[in-house]
Amino acid sequence: MATELVIDSTVAIRATGSSAARAALTPYRLVAPPLLWSEVTSAISEAVWRKQLTRDAADGLLRVFDGMQISRLRPAGLYKAAWTIARELGWAKTYDAEFLALARLRGCQTVTTDERLLRGGARTGLVVSVGALAVPT
Repeated sequence: MATELVIDSTVAIRATGSSAARAALTPYRLVAPPLLWSEVTSAISEAVWRKQLTRDAADGLLRVFDGMQISRLRPAGLYKAAWTIARELGWAKTYDAEFLALARLRGCQTVTTDERLLRGGARTGLVVSVGALAVPT
C-alpha cells in the first residue's frame, strides 16, 4: 500500500501545471481536507483576475486538478484537531492547521512549498517540504 500524504494547495497547484510534479507524487496516496478544493479554485481564479492566466489555461488547470487522484477526507475530529494545532502554534486562523490536523489524524505528513507553513509547523513533525520528496519545481 502506498504511503499516505496530505497535499496542500501549493503542491496541488504546482502539480496541476507540471506533469513531472504529478509523476513525483504517484508513489503516494494523496489525501486532503475539503478546504483544498476551495483554495485551489480560488488561487486559479485569482490568477485569472490578475491576468496571470487566461481563462482557457485556468480551465485546463482545473480539469487537471479535478482528474488528480486526491481523496477528500473529513474525519471526525478534524476541525477540533485544527483548532488545537492552531492554538499550539499560536496561529489566529485554522486554515493551514486543517492540513496538519488531517496529517495528525491519519498518522502521516503534509507536503507543502509554503515556507511559512514549513516554519510554523516544523515543531509538530507533521509537515515536510516538497524538496524532501524530490517533487520537481
